[in-house]
Amino acid sequence: MGQVLTFAQGDRIRVIKIIQLGTRRGPASEAAELYEDLSPEVQRPRDDRPVEPSFEMREKGAGRPTKRERRAVEKLKPGVR
Repeated sequence: MGQVLTFAQGDRIRVIKIIQLGTRRGPASEAAELYEDLSPEVQRPRDDRPVEPSFEMREKGAGRPTKRERRAVEKLKPGVR
């Protein structure tokens, strides 16, 4: 106990001080009581990129046809009703 671990988690560096060892595998809320997070606060740069349009905003005819459009195409095929 009292050991300090430093490791990468994604794009940030975590520094954790172990307070106590757990006796069982349990929920995250219980595990959070077993360590102290000493990681420095990370100031993330603001993302000013324009937001890409979602699939609802795509141009008509782009992408997968709707169920109604697929049924209309099926009706045009010979032998299908």
